[in-house]
Amino acid sequence: MSNDGKNLADIVKNVHRRLRQELHKTGDLESVWINHCRNVPCLKKYASSMHKLATEHWEQLRVSNPATSRINWTWSFLQYYFFSGGLQQHRQKSNSDTEWPKLILNESKVAVLDVGSCYNPFGEYEELDVLSIDLCPALESVYQCDFLNIPLGKTTVIDGQSVLSLATNQFHCIVFSFLLEYFPSPSQRWTCCEKAHLLLLREGILIIITPDSKAAHSNSKVMRSWREALSAIGFKRIKYEKLQHAHCMAFRKNSVESVLKAEDRELLASKMYIPQDFYNPSDSENEEKDEIKFTEAELAEGFTNLPLFDE
Repeated sequence: MSNDGKNLADIVKNVHRRLRQELHKTGDLESVWINHCRNVPCLKKYASSMHKLATEHWEQLRVSNPATSRINWTWSFLQYYFFSGGLQQHRQKSNSDTEWPKLILNESKVAVLDVGSCYNPFGEYEELDVLSIDLCPALESVYQCDFLNIPLGKTTVIDGQSVLSLATNQFHCIVFSFLLEYFPSPSQRWTCCEKAHLLLLREGILIIITPDSKAAHSNSKVMRSWREALSAIGFKRIKYEKLQHAHCMAFRKNSVESVLKAEDRELLASKMYIPQDFYNPSDSENEEKDEIKFTEAELAEGFTNLPLFDE
């Protein structure tokens, strides 16, 4: 990546780092997030940097090496699942006696909610009906929305360029691409995934893409922990692939909302951790160098998560 690209990436990572530092300092997750959402100059600089990074640097890589693109990966999976028999295959694999209702597409389009979209990269596909939202949009085609705190109801309400509420059981697919690591707390990531489960139609798909340039097995412990937490919500991971710079996962909504005890929710939410959660917030260099340590058994288990393994 060019120096310009590295500088843009540093701006993005520094915002994430400052959020973790503020949480470590105050311990008040709610106030940290509220203050962040009110910091308009910071949000605009982040949005501009992410937009430029994605369109001027990642797009070049997408053209020169399509196999590295999270956009290409997501589109390929949605084609397979909704238009090439994937949904029917996973119904058969589920070994369920459930009378599956027909998953109806509106005008043969897949309803997609792209959360943290920034620049609406999936808007180019005619087969997708995309609602793109972001805390601070970089383009007019993206609507302003704090997904963490957005009310859910019977209808999706949009006022101008802002989304005021989202309808439950409405979307065929929800995309969290480079979203969850933005949040400084595992509980916030868990809340986002719980909301996704409520917003998806049954058999809908949650796509989660999280950055990681290390080898496929290096953070397999993290990916396994996420899989366990999401399973408790009612998601089954049906696709995993490690690209050069990211983990790409597809989760299928298999069940209606589960009722969890408060203590169970707290334990499960803690499973949505990322390696950076455990670094000393004052030591920024460690975030680039360290990684979670594994036992030999855990390392061996990681090799079952190598690219192209379906579950």
